[in-house]
Amino acid sequence: MANTTIKIPRAHLIMALCLPLAVLLGYFLAEPMESGSMAIIVLVMFVLAVPLMMKWHHPILVLCWNACINPVVLPGQAQIWLPVAAASLLFALLNRAVNPEARFIYVPSIASSLLFVAAVVLITAWATGGIGIRSFGSARYGGRNYALILMAVVGFFAFSSVRIPPEKAGIYVAMFFLAQLTGIIPNIIYILGPAFYPLFSIFPVGGAVDQARADFAVGPGIFRINGLVYLGSALFCYVLARYGIRGTLDFSKPQRFLYLAIGAACCAASGFRSSFLYFIMTFCALFYFEGLHKTRLLPLCFGLTLLGAAILLPNAHRLPWVVQRTISFLPARIDPIARESANASSEWRINIWKQAIPEIPNHLFIGKGYSMDPNDLYLSDQSARQGSNPYEVISVNGDYHNGPLSVIIPFGIFGTIGFIWFLIAAGRFLYQNYRYGDVRLRRINTFFLAFFLTKVVIFLAVFGSLYSDLYSFTGIIGLSVSLNGRPEPAAEAELAESEQSPLEAFT
Repeated sequence: MANTTIKIPRAHLIMALCLPLAVLLGYFLAEPMESGSMAIIVLVMFVLAVPLMMKWHHPILVLCWNACINPVVLPGQAQIWLPVAAASLLFALLNRAVNPEARFIYVPSIASSLLFVAAVVLITAWATGGIGIRSFGSARYGGRNYALILMAVVGFFAFSSVRIPPEKAGIYVAMFFLAQLTGIIPNIIYILGPAFYPLFSIFPVGGAVDQARADFAVGPGIFRINGLVYLGSALFCYVLARYGIRGTLDFSKPQRFLYLAIGAACCAASGFRSSFLYFIMTFCALFYFEGLHKTRLLPLCFGLTLLGAAILLPNAHRLPWVVQRTISFLPARIDPIARESANASSEWRINIWKQAIPEIPNHLFIGKGYSMDPNDLYLSDQSARQGSNPYEVISVNGDYHNGPLSVIIPFGIFGTIGFIWFLIAAGRFLYQNYRYGDVRLRRINTFFLAFFLTKVVIFLAVFGSLYSDLYSFTGIIGLSVSLNGRPEPAAEAELAESEQSPLEAFT
Protein backbone atom coordinates (compact mmCIF):
# COMPACT_ATOMS: atom_id res chain seq x y z
CA MET A 1 0.00 0.00 0.00
CA ALA A 2 1.42 3.35 -0.96
CA ASN A 3 2.32 5.84 1.78
CA THR A 4 -0.18 8.74 1.58
CA THR A 5 1.25 10.80 4.46
CA ILE A 6 1.72 14.44 3.46
CA LYS A 7 4.94 15.96 4.75
CA ILE A 8 4.95 19.74 4.97
CA PRO A 9 8.29 21.44 5.66
CA ARG A 10 8.35 23.48 8.88
CA ALA A 11 9.33 26.66 7.00
CA HIS A 12 6.26 26.35 4.75
CA LEU A 13 3.98 25.76 7.73
CA ILE A 14 5.33 28.85 9.50
CA MET A 15 4.89 30.88 6.34
CA ALA A 16 1.29 29.66 5.96
CA LEU A 17 0.48 30.82 9.49
CA CYS A 18 2.37 34.12 9.41
CA LEU A 19 1.16 35.48 6.06
CA PRO A 20 -2.59 35.50 6.88
CA LEU A 21 -1.77 36.88 10.31
CA ALA A 22 0.28 39.70 8.76
CA VAL A 23 -2.56 40.53 6.36
CA LEU A 24 -5.06 40.58 9.25
CA LEU A 25 -2.86 42.88 11.35
CA GLY A 26 -2.20 45.15 8.38
CA TYR A 27 -5.94 45.52 7.81
CA PHE A 28 -6.64 46.51 11.41
CA LEU A 29 -3.58 48.75 11.62
CA ALA A 30 -5.09 50.91 8.91
CA GLU A 31 -7.30 52.36 11.67
CA PRO A 32 -5.30 51.58 14.83
CA MET A 33 -7.26 53.91 17.16
CA GLU A 34 -10.58 52.15 16.64
CA SER A 35 -11.60 50.11 19.68
CA GLY A 36 -12.17 46.98 17.58
CA SER A 37 -8.74 47.30 15.96
CA MET A 38 -7.10 47.76 19.34
CA ALA A 39 -8.84 44.68 20.71
CA ILE A 40 -7.74 42.49 17.79
CA ILE A 41 -4.16 43.77 17.89
CA VAL A 42 -3.87 43.25 21.66
CA LEU A 43 -5.37 39.77 21.34
CA VAL A 44 -2.92 38.76 18.60
CA MET A 45 0.06 40.17 20.50
CA PHE A 46 -1.08 38.37 23.65
CA VAL A 47 -1.35 35.02 21.85
CA LEU A 48 2.09 35.47 20.26
CA ALA A 49 3.57 36.36 23.65
CA VAL A 50 2.26 33.24 25.42
CA PRO A 51 5.45 31.13 24.96
CA LEU A 52 7.57 34.08 26.05
CA MET A 53 5.46 34.78 29.11
CA MET A 54 5.37 31.13 30.15
CA LYS A 55 9.11 31.28 30.67
CA TRP A 56 9.83 34.93 31.50
CA HIS A 57 6.69 36.18 33.25
CA HIS A 58 8.44 36.47 36.63
CA PRO A 59 11.44 38.59 35.52
CA ILE A 60 9.05 40.77 33.49
CA LEU A 61 6.92 41.28 36.60
CA VAL A 62 9.96 42.31 38.67
CA LEU A 63 11.10 44.71 35.94
CA CYS A 64 7.67 46.32 35.47
CA TRP A 65 6.64 46.58 39.12
CA ASN A 66 8.24 50.00 39.76
CA ALA A 67 8.32 51.18 36.14
CA CYS A 68 6.58 54.51 35.50
CA ILE A 69 4.87 53.42 32.28
CA ASN A 70 1.22 54.17 31.56
CA PRO A 71 0.37 53.02 28.01
CA VAL A 72 -2.53 54.95 26.57
CA VAL A 73 -4.06 51.71 25.25
CA LEU A 74 -4.77 50.52 28.80
CA PRO A 75 -8.16 51.58 30.23
CA GLY A 76 -7.81 54.60 32.46
CA GLN A 77 -4.10 54.86 31.57
CA ALA A 78 -3.36 52.14 34.12
CA GLN A 79 0.21 51.56 35.22
CA ILE A 80 1.99 48.78 33.40
CA TRP A 81 2.40 46.63 36.53
CA LEU A 82 -1.37 46.06 36.76
CA PRO A 83 -1.84 43.91 33.62
CA VAL A 84 1.62 42.37 34.05
CA ALA A 85 0.75 41.22 37.58
CA ALA A 86 -2.49 39.63 36.37
CA ALA A 87 -0.73 37.94 33.44
CA SER A 88 2.12 36.74 35.65
CA LEU A 89 -0.24 35.07 38.12
CA LEU A 90 -2.15 33.49 35.22
CA PHE A 91 0.98 32.00 33.70
CA ALA A 92 2.22 30.91 37.12
CA LEU A 93 -1.02 28.95 37.55
CA LEU A 94 -0.62 27.48 34.05
CA ASN A 95 2.94 26.45 34.87
CA ARG A 96 1.71 24.88 38.09
CA ALA A 97 -0.93 22.95 36.15
CA VAL A 98 1.55 21.42 33.69
CA ASN A 99 4.57 21.13 35.99
CA PRO A 100 4.11 19.62 39.49
CA GLU A 101 7.50 21.03 40.53
CA ALA A 102 6.42 24.64 39.89
CA ARG A 103 5.11 25.32 43.39
CA PHE A 104 4.17 28.63 44.96
CA ILE A 105 6.16 29.79 47.98
CA TYR A 106 3.52 29.82 50.68
CA VAL A 107 4.06 32.00 53.75
CA PRO A 108 0.84 31.43 55.73
CA SER A 109 0.80 34.60 57.85
CA ILE A 110 1.37 36.98 54.93
CA ALA A 111 -0.90 35.15 52.49
CA SER A 112 -3.74 34.90 55.03
CA SER A 113 -3.53 38.59 55.96
CA LEU A 114 -3.59 39.71 52.32
CA LEU A 115 -6.52 37.41 51.51
CA PHE A 116 -8.34 38.86 54.52
CA VAL A 117 -7.69 42.40 53.25
CA ALA A 118 -8.92 41.43 49.78
CA ALA A 119 -12.08 39.90 51.27
CA VAL A 120 -12.79 43.07 53.28
CA VAL A 121 -12.30 45.16 50.14
CA LEU A 122 -14.70 43.03 48.09
CA ILE A 123 -17.35 42.96 50.82
CA THR A 124 -17.07 46.72 51.29
CA ALA A 125 -17.39 47.27 47.54
CA TRP A 126 -20.47 45.06 47.42
CA ALA A 127 -22.06 46.89 50.36
CA THR A 128 -21.36 50.43 49.13
CA GLY A 129 -22.37 50.44 45.49
CA GLY A 130 -20.07 48.01 43.70
CA ILE A 131 -16.85 48.48 41.77
CA GLY A 132 -17.65 51.19 39.28
CA ILE A 133 -14.85 52.03 36.84
CA ARG A 134 -15.40 55.13 34.77
CA SER A 135 -13.13 54.02 31.90
CA PHE A 136 -15.35 50.94 31.45
CA GLY A 137 -18.48 53.05 31.16
CA SER A 138 -19.80 52.68 34.69
CA ALA A 139 -22.21 55.25 36.11
CA ARG A 140 -20.18 55.42 39.33
CA TYR A 141 -16.54 56.25 39.95
CA GLY A 142 -13.90 54.90 42.33
CA GLY A 143 -13.40 51.38 41.03
CA ARG A 144 -9.81 52.14 40.06
CA ASN A 145 -8.85 52.35 43.75
CA TYR A 146 -10.38 48.92 44.41
CA ALA A 147 -8.50 47.53 41.44
CA LEU A 148 -5.17 48.91 42.72
CA ILE A 149 -5.61 47.20 46.09
CA LEU A 150 -6.76 43.87 44.65
CA MET A 151 -4.01 43.82 42.02
CA ALA A 152 -1.41 44.57 44.72
CA VAL A 153 -2.54 41.34 46.42
CA VAL A 154 -2.46 39.50 43.08
CA GLY A 155 1.05 40.82 42.50
CA PHE A 156 2.29 39.39 45.79
CA PHE A 157 1.16 35.89 44.83
CA ALA A 158 2.70 36.33 41.38
CA PHE A 159 6.01 37.28 43.01
CA SER A 160 5.88 34.24 45.28
CA SER A 161 5.29 31.84 42.39
CA VAL A 162 9.00 31.48 41.53
CA ARG A 163 12.09 31.06 43.71
CA ILE A 164 14.97 33.29 42.59
CA PRO A 165 18.42 31.65 42.86
CA PRO A 166 20.65 33.58 45.32
CA GLU A 167 23.35 34.03 42.67
CA LYS A 168 20.86 36.05 40.57
CA ALA A 169 19.67 38.21 43.45
CA GLY A 170 21.73 41.22 42.36
CA ILE A 171 20.17 41.23 38.89
CA TYR A 172 16.64 41.05 40.25
CA VAL A 173 17.27 43.78 42.83
CA ALA A 174 18.64 45.99 40.04
CA MET A 175 15.57 45.36 37.87
CA PHE A 176 13.23 46.02 40.78
CA PHE A 177 14.69 49.33 41.95
CA LEU A 178 16.32 50.78 38.83
CA ALA A 179 13.04 50.51 36.93
CA GLN A 180 12.11 53.71 38.78
CA LEU A 181 14.53 55.55 36.49
CA THR A 182 11.69 55.62 33.97
CA GLY A 183 10.07 58.24 36.21
CA ILE A 184 12.43 60.93 34.88
CA ILE A 185 11.55 60.20 31.23
CA PRO A 186 8.45 62.49 31.12
CA ASN A 187 10.62 65.42 32.22
CA ILE A 188 13.19 64.57 29.54
CA ILE A 189 10.44 64.32 26.91
CA TYR A 190 9.18 67.78 27.84
CA ILE A 191 12.70 69.24 27.58
CA LEU A 192 13.23 67.65 24.15
CA GLY A 193 10.19 69.45 22.76
CA PRO A 194 7.02 68.75 20.78
CA ALA A 195 8.72 66.35 18.38
CA PHE A 196 8.93 63.84 21.26
CA TYR A 197 5.50 64.50 22.78
CA PRO A 198 3.99 61.35 21.19
CA LEU A 199 6.01 59.42 23.77
CA PHE A 200 3.56 60.70 26.36
CA SER A 201 1.25 57.97 25.08
CA ILE A 202 3.59 55.56 26.88
CA PHE A 203 4.92 57.59 29.80
CA PRO A 204 2.68 59.61 32.16
CA VAL A 205 2.33 63.22 31.15
CA GLY A 206 1.49 64.14 34.75
CA GLY A 207 5.16 63.90 35.65
CA ALA A 208 5.90 67.02 33.61
CA VAL A 209 2.96 69.19 34.67
CA ASP A 210 4.90 71.27 37.21
CA GLN A 211 7.68 71.64 34.66
CA ALA A 212 5.22 73.12 32.16
CA ARG A 213 3.71 75.38 34.81
CA ALA A 214 7.16 76.77 35.56
CA ASP A 215 7.67 77.70 31.89
CA PHE A 216 4.35 79.54 31.65
CA ALA A 217 4.29 81.08 35.12
CA VAL A 218 3.92 84.85 35.23
CA GLY A 219 5.85 85.41 38.46
CA PRO A 220 8.35 83.52 40.60
CA GLY A 221 7.26 80.36 42.34
CA ILE A 222 8.30 76.91 43.54
CA PHE A 223 7.84 74.19 40.92
CA ARG A 224 8.74 70.62 41.74
CA ILE A 225 10.13 68.00 39.35
CA ASN A 226 8.44 64.69 40.07
CA GLY A 227 10.99 62.70 38.12
CA LEU A 228 13.75 63.57 40.59
CA VAL A 229 11.85 61.63 43.28
CA TYR A 230 12.03 58.44 41.21
CA LEU A 231 15.60 59.08 40.09
CA GLY A 232 16.84 59.65 43.64
CA SER A 233 14.92 56.70 45.05
CA ALA A 234 16.17 54.36 42.32
CA LEU A 235 19.81 55.26 42.90
CA PHE A 236 19.98 55.20 46.68
CA CYS A 237 17.75 52.09 47.02
CA TYR A 238 19.80 50.08 44.54
CA VAL A 239 23.18 51.12 45.94
CA LEU A 240 22.22 50.47 49.57
CA ALA A 241 20.44 47.18 48.78
CA ARG A 242 23.25 45.87 46.60
CA TYR A 243 26.27 46.97 48.64
CA GLY A 244 25.01 48.15 52.02
CA ILE A 245 26.50 51.14 53.81
CA ARG A 246 29.80 49.33 54.36
CA GLY A 247 30.21 48.56 50.68
CA THR A 248 29.04 52.01 49.63
CA LEU A 249 31.66 53.68 51.83
CA ASP A 250 34.39 51.52 50.33
CA PHE A 251 36.39 54.32 48.72
CA SER A 252 38.36 51.91 46.58
CA LYS A 253 35.15 51.92 44.50
CA PRO A 254 34.13 55.59 44.59
CA GLN A 255 31.35 55.23 42.00
CA ARG A 256 29.14 53.63 44.66
CA PHE A 257 29.33 56.63 46.96
CA LEU A 258 28.87 58.90 43.95
CA TYR A 259 25.59 57.18 43.04
CA LEU A 260 24.40 57.48 46.64
CA ALA A 261 25.29 61.18 46.73
CA ILE A 262 23.48 61.80 43.42
CA GLY A 263 20.43 59.98 44.77
CA ALA A 264 20.41 62.11 47.92
CA ALA A 265 20.84 65.28 45.87
CA CYS A 266 17.91 64.34 43.62
CA CYS A 267 15.70 63.73 46.66
CA ALA A 268 16.67 67.15 48.04
CA ALA A 269 16.10 68.88 44.68
CA SER A 270 12.70 67.29 44.12
CA GLY A 271 10.87 69.67 46.45
CA PHE A 272 9.12 66.80 48.28
CA ARG A 273 9.95 66.63 51.97
CA SER A 274 8.80 63.02 52.21
CA SER A 275 11.32 61.98 49.56
CA PHE A 276 14.24 63.40 51.53
CA LEU A 277 12.84 61.87 54.73
CA TYR A 278 12.78 58.47 53.03
CA PHE A 279 16.48 58.78 52.29
CA ILE A 280 17.47 59.97 55.78
CA MET A 281 15.36 57.44 57.67
CA THR A 282 16.35 54.52 55.44
CA PHE A 283 20.03 55.38 55.81
CA CYS A 284 19.76 55.66 59.61
CA ALA A 285 17.78 52.42 59.94
CA LEU A 286 20.24 50.56 57.71
CA PHE A 287 23.14 52.04 59.68
CA TYR A 288 21.65 50.51 62.83
CA PHE A 289 20.73 47.10 61.39
CA GLU A 290 24.20 46.70 59.88
CA GLY A 291 25.60 47.19 63.37
CA LEU A 292 27.65 50.23 62.36
CA HIS A 293 26.57 52.09 65.50
CA LYS A 294 29.02 49.85 67.35
CA THR A 295 31.97 50.82 65.17
CA ARG A 296 34.14 53.88 64.65
CA LEU A 297 31.84 54.94 61.82
CA LEU A 298 29.30 56.27 64.35
CA PRO A 299 31.44 59.15 65.71
CA LEU A 300 32.80 59.77 62.21
CA CYS A 301 29.33 60.06 60.63
CA PHE A 302 28.06 62.05 63.60
CA GLY A 303 30.93 64.50 63.28
CA LEU A 304 30.46 64.87 59.53
CA THR A 305 26.73 65.43 60.04
CA LEU A 306 27.39 68.19 62.58
CA LEU A 307 29.94 69.80 60.29
CA GLY A 308 27.57 69.68 57.33
CA ALA A 309 24.72 71.09 59.43
CA ALA A 310 26.93 73.91 60.70
CA ILE A 311 27.74 74.87 57.11
CA LEU A 312 24.37 74.21 55.47
CA LEU A 313 21.73 75.40 57.93
CA PRO A 314 22.89 79.03 58.31
CA ASN A 315 23.30 79.33 54.52
CA ALA A 316 20.21 77.39 53.44
CA HIS A 317 18.51 80.59 52.23
CA ARG A 318 21.03 80.75 49.38
CA LEU A 319 19.92 77.40 47.96
CA PRO A 320 17.24 77.15 45.24
CA TRP A 321 13.73 77.59 46.59
CA VAL A 322 12.75 74.03 45.73
CA VAL A 323 15.64 72.67 47.82
CA GLN A 324 14.77 75.01 50.68
CA ARG A 325 11.22 73.67 50.62
CA THR A 326 12.52 70.11 50.86
CA ILE A 327 14.63 70.81 53.97
CA SER A 328 12.11 73.19 55.57
CA PHE A 329 11.45 70.67 58.36
CA LEU A 330 15.03 71.27 59.58
CA PRO A 331 15.96 74.21 61.84
CA ALA A 332 17.50 76.05 58.92
CA ARG A 333 17.42 79.65 57.73
CA ILE A 334 14.80 79.40 54.98
CA ASP A 335 13.56 82.03 52.56
CA PRO A 336 10.04 83.19 53.53
CA ILE A 337 8.62 82.12 50.16
CA ALA A 338 9.85 78.54 50.59
CA ARG A 339 8.74 78.49 54.22
CA GLU A 340 5.27 79.73 53.30
CA SER A 341 4.93 77.10 50.57
CA ALA A 342 5.83 74.30 52.99
CA ASN A 343 3.60 75.65 55.78
CA ALA A 344 0.66 76.07 53.42
CA SER A 345 0.97 72.43 52.35
CA SER A 346 1.13 71.25 55.96
CA GLU A 347 -1.86 73.37 57.01
CA TRP A 348 -3.85 72.10 54.03
CA ARG A 349 -3.27 68.49 55.07
CA ILE A 350 -4.06 69.20 58.73
CA ASN A 351 -7.36 70.81 57.73
CA ILE A 352 -8.18 67.75 55.60
CA TRP A 353 -7.52 65.50 58.60
CA LYS A 354 -9.71 67.68 60.84
CA GLN A 355 -12.48 67.37 58.27
CA ALA A 356 -12.06 63.58 57.96
CA ILE A 357 -11.63 62.48 61.60
CA PRO A 358 -15.30 63.09 62.55
CA GLU A 359 -16.28 60.63 59.80
CA ILE A 360 -14.54 57.70 61.53
CA PRO A 361 -17.43 56.71 63.89
CA ASN A 362 -19.87 56.66 60.96
CA HIS A 363 -17.75 54.13 59.03
CA LEU A 364 -16.23 52.12 61.87
CA PHE A 365 -17.94 48.80 61.11
CA ILE A 366 -19.04 49.25 57.50
CA GLY A 367 -16.41 51.21 55.60
CA LYS A 368 -17.23 54.10 53.33
CA GLY A 369 -15.55 52.41 50.35
CA TYR A 370 -14.44 54.20 47.20
CA SER A 371 -17.65 54.25 45.18
CA MET A 372 -18.58 57.82 44.19
CA ASP A 373 -21.59 59.36 42.54
CA PRO A 374 -20.26 61.67 39.77
CA ASN A 375 -22.98 64.20 40.62
CA ASP A 376 -21.78 64.43 44.23
CA LEU A 377 -18.22 64.80 43.01
CA TYR A 378 -19.22 67.60 40.64
CA LEU A 379 -21.23 69.49 43.27
CA SER A 380 -18.45 69.24 45.84
CA ASP A 381 -15.94 70.47 43.28
CA GLN A 382 -18.14 73.46 42.46
CA SER A 383 -18.55 74.16 46.16
CA ALA A 384 -14.78 74.15 46.60
CA ARG A 385 -14.35 76.51 43.63
CA GLN A 386 -16.80 78.96 45.17
CA GLY A 387 -14.95 78.82 48.48
CA SER A 388 -17.79 77.54 50.65
CA ASN A 389 -15.99 74.31 51.67
CA PRO A 390 -12.64 73.74 49.95
CA TYR A 391 -12.18 70.33 51.61
CA GLU A 392 -15.52 68.75 50.72
CA VAL A 393 -14.20 67.29 47.48
CA ILE A 394 -11.46 65.52 49.46
CA SER A 395 -14.12 63.99 51.69
CA VAL A 396 -16.02 62.73 48.65
CA ASN A 397 -13.10 61.20 46.74
CA GLY A 398 -11.43 59.78 49.88
CA ASP A 399 -7.93 61.14 49.18
CA TYR A 400 -7.04 62.03 52.79
CA HIS A 401 -3.25 62.28 52.39
CA ASN A 402 -2.92 60.22 55.57
CA GLY A 403 -2.16 56.53 55.88
CA PRO A 404 -4.32 55.55 58.89
CA LEU A 405 -7.32 57.59 57.66
CA SER A 406 -7.02 56.01 54.20
CA VAL A 407 -7.52 52.60 55.85
CA ILE A 408 -10.07 53.08 58.62
CA ILE A 409 -12.56 55.33 56.79
CA PRO A 410 -12.89 53.34 53.52
CA PHE A 411 -12.75 49.87 55.15
CA GLY A 412 -13.58 50.34 58.81
CA ILE A 413 -12.19 48.42 61.74
CA PHE A 414 -11.95 45.14 59.81
CA GLY A 415 -9.82 46.65 57.08
CA THR A 416 -7.60 48.21 59.75
CA ILE A 417 -7.19 44.86 61.48
CA GLY A 418 -6.28 43.18 58.19
CA PHE A 419 -3.75 45.84 57.24
CA ILE A 420 -2.09 45.81 60.68
CA TRP A 421 -2.02 42.00 60.52
CA PHE A 422 -0.25 42.23 57.17
CA LEU A 423 2.31 44.77 58.45
CA ILE A 424 3.13 42.62 61.50
CA ALA A 425 3.39 39.41 59.47
CA ALA A 426 5.53 41.08 56.81
CA GLY A 427 7.79 42.76 59.38
CA ARG A 428 8.27 39.48 61.22
CA PHE A 429 9.14 37.70 57.98
CA LEU A 430 11.69 40.36 57.01
CA TYR A 431 13.22 40.31 60.49
CA GLN A 432 13.50 36.55 60.34
CA ASN A 433 15.35 36.75 57.03
CA TYR A 434 17.58 39.47 58.47
CA ARG A 435 18.50 37.28 61.44
CA TYR A 436 18.57 33.78 59.97
CA GLY A 437 18.49 34.18 56.17
CA ASP A 438 21.02 33.05 53.58
CA VAL A 439 24.40 34.69 54.14
CA ARG A 440 24.58 35.52 50.44
CA LEU A 441 21.42 37.63 50.82
CA ARG A 442 22.43 39.38 54.05
CA ARG A 443 22.85 42.87 52.58
CA ILE A 444 19.62 42.66 50.61
CA ASN A 445 17.62 41.33 53.57
CA THR A 446 19.03 44.02 55.83
CA PHE A 447 18.04 46.73 53.40
CA PHE A 448 14.56 45.27 52.89
CA LEU A 449 13.95 45.37 56.65
CA ALA A 450 15.22 48.95 57.01
CA PHE A 451 13.32 50.18 53.96
CA PHE A 452 10.09 48.44 54.97
CA LEU A 453 10.16 49.92 58.48
CA THR A 454 10.83 53.37 57.00
CA LYS A 455 7.83 53.01 54.68
CA VAL A 456 5.64 51.95 57.61
CA VAL A 457 6.68 54.97 59.70
CA ILE A 458 6.18 57.38 56.79
CA PHE A 459 2.81 55.80 55.98
CA LEU A 460 1.54 56.02 59.55
CA ALA A 461 3.01 59.37 60.61
CA VAL A 462 3.70 61.52 57.54
CA PHE A 463 1.90 60.69 54.32
CA GLY A 464 0.25 57.65 52.80
CA SER A 465 -2.69 56.20 50.94
CA LEU A 466 -3.72 52.57 51.05
CA TYR A 467 -4.75 52.22 47.42
CA SER A 468 -1.58 53.87 46.06
CA ASP A 469 0.94 52.48 48.60
CA LEU A 470 -0.14 48.88 49.15
CA TYR A 471 1.52 47.71 45.94
CA SER A 472 4.89 49.05 47.13
CA PHE A 473 4.53 47.09 50.40
CA THR A 474 3.51 43.87 48.64
CA GLY A 475 6.27 44.35 46.05
CA ILE A 476 9.00 44.48 48.69
CA ILE A 477 7.57 41.51 50.59
CA GLY A 478 6.90 39.54 47.41
CA LEU A 479 10.47 40.00 46.17
CA SER A 480 11.81 39.02 49.61
CA VAL A 481 9.68 35.85 49.58
CA SER A 482 10.87 35.04 46.08
CA LEU A 483 14.51 35.48 47.11
CA ASN A 484 14.42 33.74 50.49
CA GLY A 485 11.71 31.14 50.09
CA ARG A 486 9.57 29.85 52.91
CA PRO A 487 11.10 30.22 56.41
CA GLU A 488 12.76 27.12 57.77
CA PRO A 489 11.12 25.59 60.88
CA ALA A 490 14.40 25.85 62.81
CA ALA A 491 14.62 29.58 62.10
CA GLU A 492 10.99 30.05 63.17
CA ALA A 493 11.70 28.26 66.43
CA GLU A 494 14.77 30.41 67.09
CA LEU A 495 12.81 33.58 66.34
CA ALA A 496 9.99 32.53 68.66
CA GLU A 497 12.54 31.78 71.38
CA SER A 498 14.17 35.20 70.89
CA GLU A 499 10.75 36.86 71.34
CA GLN A 500 10.29 35.52 74.87
CA SER A 501 9.86 37.95 77.72
CA PRO A 502 12.92 38.62 79.95
CA LEU A 503 11.33 36.59 82.78
CA GLU A 504 10.74 33.60 80.49
CA ALA A 505 14.25 33.84 79.10
CA PHE A 506 15.71 33.99 82.62
CA THR A 507 13.62 30.99 83.68
